Amino acid sequence: MRLDAPYITLFDYCVDSLRTALPDEHSPVWETSRVRQQSFQVHRDTRSILFEWLENSWHPGMPIMVEQHSYAPSDLAESVYGCANKLAHHHGGRIVKLMLAELAPGGRILGHIDQAPALREVHRCHVPIVTNPNVIFAIDHHPYYLPAGRAYELDNTRHHAVANNSKERRVHLICDILPEMPKSQAGAA
Repeated sequence: MRLDAPYITLFDYCVDSLRTALPDEHSPVWETSRVRQQSFQVHRDTRSILFEWLENSWHPGMPIMVEQHSYAPSDLAESVYGCANKLAHHHGGRIVKLMLAELAPGGRILGHIDQAPALREVHRCHVPIVTNPNVIFAIDHHPYYLPAGRAYELDNTRHHAVANNSKERRVHLICDILPEMPKSQAGAA
């Protein structure tokens, strides 16, 4: 969703329960779904744990078919949904994508602009869980450091890239919130 700034800070969020429940980098749960890595070359250095997934082929006017994934450990799912529900409440919308995204040490997410309506019509929220100042999130070619313990909304309609210039993984909770349609429009649909 287009914002007036490259990103905005939404609220502070304690990530201790997320960090505690997070599977280590050797856990096979990180390899269960490779949909992002196989579908998008820019994500080749990432691994994901999916919870909810709206296909990128969705566009306004289509039914909203969100695929549920339940392979994550229950304590992790509970912590992830606790955060996601707070984001959905903050924006007054519906969770349509929810995942943990890990970027390998030295990994890159190449510069890109999200094009699909399923990605542009949502509030794209990030909650850093494991990060450090050597992880650079560039938006419109300007570097930013997003510390853990806060929820952010990013403008993914702008050029963005990530470089993990450290020797440790970077893990973010990513949650897309689709705004609720006003009742006047819902009745007309």
